[in-house]
Amino acid sequence: MSPCPSLRQALRAATRAEHEALEAQPLMRRLVSPELTLAEYSLIVRAQRAYYRLLEPALWPFERQLRDRLPDAGYRYQSRLPALERDSRQLALPADESEPGWVFRPTSAEQALGVLYVLEGASQGGRLIARRLEQVLALDGENGARFFSSYAEHSNWTLFCRWLEELPSEELWGEAITGAQKTFTTLHIHFDHWQRRV
Repeated sequence: MSPCPSLRQALRAATRAEHEALEAQPLMRRLVSPELTLAEYSLIVRAQRAYYRLLEPALWPFERQLRDRLPDAGYRYQSRLPALERDSRQLALPADESEPGWVFRPTSAEQALGVLYVLEGASQGGRLIARRLEQVLALDGENGARFFSSYAEHSNWTLFCRWLEELPSEELWGEAITGAQKTFTTLHIHFDHWQRRV
């Protein structure tokens, strides 16, 4: 008999299709293209900024609940908005204060764990993107690519994964999986919306 999977393994298996679909989304593919233009990159920054502006206020209360329940991992979510706002200023992007967005807002701490799985998992690909932005557009953490460069400098992924080992009941895994799947799906819809501006 094979051993029971961990929540991390369960999340990876349950979101494989959604993850691959998001990676194939045209704006996401352009991020690693040697032909990426500054205009395309600027649009991606605006899309990311709009997304996190909507997501983070809904995420913070549940992130605090998780830290209270699973305190030993040393993990703490780091807001993405300061880096995105800084990149936006350096690239002289419009404010987009009233831009719509498609965001899954968690309704439980377990769903938030699934959301965080997607956000922290992005740090692995973010390192590659940071290198590509420096090669193709000569952008780094000091001149318009702070959001992606921060992934190259540090990652909370290892600390976050400790949470995935500590969620006590497999009965709650379904909520985490739902949160991750819906996060991938709504991110795809969100970037499809912004793609129409290219």
